[in-house]
Amino acid sequence: MATDAVVPARSGALAALGRAWRALVWFAKGVTGESKYAAYVAHERAAHPDRTPMTERDYWRCVYSEQDANPGARCC
Repeated sequence: MATDAVVPARSGALAALGRAWRALVWFAKGVTGESKYAAYVAHERAAHPDRTPMTERDYWRCVYSEQDANPGARCC
């Protein structure tokens, strides 16, 4: 009977570890800006389904060109 109680506790711990890992990945993607391209693609597909979104490389090239042309207030 004691081993039956261990299995739910173990699966609960694994589920918590999985949630923590997904949260960490989500945070890292937000900090690095990786989620910006995904948001751009989602917007393009929703608002402009007739045109193909830029590739990720072209997207970042456009973002950096815009930042260079209009630096504004930013840390780097």
